[in-house]
Amino acid sequence: MITAHPPRHILIFTSPKAGTGIGVGRVAALMEVLTRQGVVVEMTSVVADLKRIASNNTSGRPDMIVAAGGDGTLALVAQTTPPETVIAPMPMGTENLVSKHFGISSEVVPMNEMLMAGRTVAIDAGLANGRLFLVMVTCGFDAEVVRAMHLTRRGHINRLSYFWPIMRALRRYRFPELRVAVIDDAASSAAPVLNAVSNSLNSLSPTESYAATAIADPFVLPASKSVVEQTVTCRWAMVFNLPRYAAGLGIEPQAKGDDGMLNLCAMQNGSVLGGLRYLVGIIMKRHSHWRDVVRRQITTCEISSAASVAYQIDGDYGGKLPLKIAILPGRVQLRLPPIVAS
Repeated sequence: MITAHPPRHILIFTSPKAGTGIGVGRVAALMEVLTRQGVVVEMTSVVADLKRIASNNTSGRPDMIVAAGGDGTLALVAQTTPPETVIAPMPMGTENLVSKHFGISSEVVPMNEMLMAGRTVAIDAGLANGRLFLVMVTCGFDAEVVRAMHLTRRGHINRLSYFWPIMRALRRYRFPELRVAVIDDAASSAAPVLNAVSNSLNSLSPTESYAATAIADPFVLPASKSVVEQTVTCRWAMVFNLPRYAAGLGIEPQAKGDDGMLNLCAMQNGSVLGGLRYLVGIIMKRHSHWRDVVRRQITTCEISSAASVAYQIDGDYGGKLPLKIAILPGRVQLRLPPIVAS
């Protein structure tokens, strides 16, 4: 944890797909409060502007960037900015899993307190086909729902927006087999590759539209040195950095964002009834002991399928398999609420 210093210059980045309403009003109110305290405040929703301002090596570079949006917005800011950038989540999305995990409110008073007197903590990030994630990557039925939403999305969404994509997936999704190859990075020399990728993240060109196209220069293990430690076949594959999922479901409660590891949860039953069984087991906190649920910590894996299977990253559509995932320890500097003495 880094000692807090009140920022003098803040950039607020808002989601390009943010709508109108209470969230937009809170951003304006926060800007007014910060300005009264003598803080220089800028705002943009253009990714090119975010990258230019955050990479400024002169005195005009902001001390902190507020990511006003959902988990996808927060990951986009982390992807676009240098590793030393201090990022403050301002939850305005549908789920806001990172903010819920760290107890962050979008209300003006607690947000201002966090920005001016909070703590800065380094957390791990995952890398999925060259794209950063903070919470999770999943492949299977839920990712197909996210893909269907992506095809029809127009602006801000809420949980009810997922009704028809879920109905469509229930009718059409066939639960194809997935293959998860867990890589032994000690034998595959993954660490030097990860360091090179981490150092080059600032030079990547992220999409400006949240379309799920993976960013160029994806993580690739040297083919001749990749050593598969374990292969898991399943119908649902989920990799977590934080122990959060939509609707508060505790699929992988053991995941920690600062341990240098990712947590794999692979479920092997491929049917709608099997999915309902898993849902009940997750709600009752029993699924982790079932024989058809494979759980383990990993640093690197590759997920593939003979079928066309979608994957989602932090709630946004990511693309189609194959998928290569790795951990970037301590990659993101997050501004969090101050610790309250008990």
